[in-house]
Amino acid sequence: MKNGNEKKSILFLLSSMNIGGVEKALLGLLSIIPIEKYEIHLALLKEDGGYLSYLPKNINIHQVQCYDQNKEFINDPPLKVIKGLIRQGKLLDACVHFLLYVYFRVTSNRYWFYQYIMRKEPMLDGRYDLAVAYAGPSQMIDWYINKRVDACVKCGWIHFDISKFGIDKGMTRLLYKNYQKIFIVSKTAKKVFDGVFPQFSNKTEVFYNVLNTRQIGTMANEHDGFEDNYKGVRLLTVGRLSKEKGQDIAIHALKILLDKGYDVKWYFIGDGELKDECRSLAVSLNISDYIVFLGTKVNPYPYMKKCDIYVQPSRHEGYCITLAEARVFTNPIVATCFTGAKEQLDKRSNSLIVEMSADELAGGIIKVLMGTGTNTVQDATPFEETDVDNFLSLLV
Repeated sequence: MKNGNEKKSILFLLSSMNIGGVEKALLGLLSIIPIEKYEIHLALLKEDGGYLSYLPKNINIHQVQCYDQNKEFINDPPLKVIKGLIRQGKLLDACVHFLLYVYFRVTSNRYWFYQYIMRKEPMLDGRYDLAVAYAGPSQMIDWYINKRVDACVKCGWIHFDISKFGIDKGMTRLLYKNYQKIFIVSKTAKKVFDGVFPQFSNKTEVFYNVLNTRQIGTMANEHDGFEDNYKGVRLLTVGRLSKEKGQDIAIHALKILLDKGYDVKWYFIGDGELKDECRSLAVSLNISDYIVFLGTKVNPYPYMKKCDIYVQPSRHEGYCITLAEARVFTNPIVATCFTGAKEQLDKRSNSLIVEMSADELAGGIIKVLMGTGTNTVQDATPFEETDVDNFLSLLV
């Protein structure tokens, strides 16, 4: 048992420190934990990412090797894995994988699959007062926190609307029963989670992502942002180029705006699996000259500050952190009606929430441009209150 003067230890586990919303949310949370009172550990499946250098210097980083060692079993199609094992002469392993595959097909539960492939993985060094599966629901992260981390208290952290993703409900039921608390990043996402897993509703609690607004304001002045001489209306979207973030909807909306004669250009910050598809779509619609793909930016805030309208065209989110960041500034915002959008924009006078289609998105932007929407300048939106003591109380 620790004496009263000894720091209590907190371990967070997530995939990496890539430039993304979950990673940025962790940085925000770490910024409000009194480091002088707690010993903070961060375990990563891959020790890389653009946000690694932004971590506080006194954080202890651990790399979890088991993902790299088993990623082909986790990510490759099961039948491909089985055939590969047969070719290697590992017939017993092939038989076990086949049985686990059949079990998964019947039950949609990969719990025993992880139990098998991770059976030789050692425990993470050390004993912790609190261990946090920070990127959930995640099969790998939740399993590892449950089975390979020695901690007095364990909790989960949900960053998205689980109805929009194909989560492993069977595995989640088995693992989440061991969590003392499950934090969820928005009221809407909590309502969805509680509906799917009512047995855990007494453990769930809303914990809004933390933004260091002072740091964002400082970083927004580090450079001028846009480097071209464009004089029209700059639209900006920040986020990973992926289906759920809706950049394809934005590109179709841009086509509508241009066809109607509006002098606009759309800037996209971020990279991802939809990058080539987005570029091809712009070419096919003959609007490539009106789109700028800026790539990943560790500091997107000068662009957020200088854009004319910030647009969030997402199909689904948990608590959209790029939308929250855009609220730090006074620019008009147009967003689709994804989970959590209303919570963030309900009290913001110069924002619009529209239906999830290119026509509606373009229509919302036109309302702002024409002054019939909500294009008045206002102060930055007050942020939802986040009480870090609710999290730290797990250590009592």
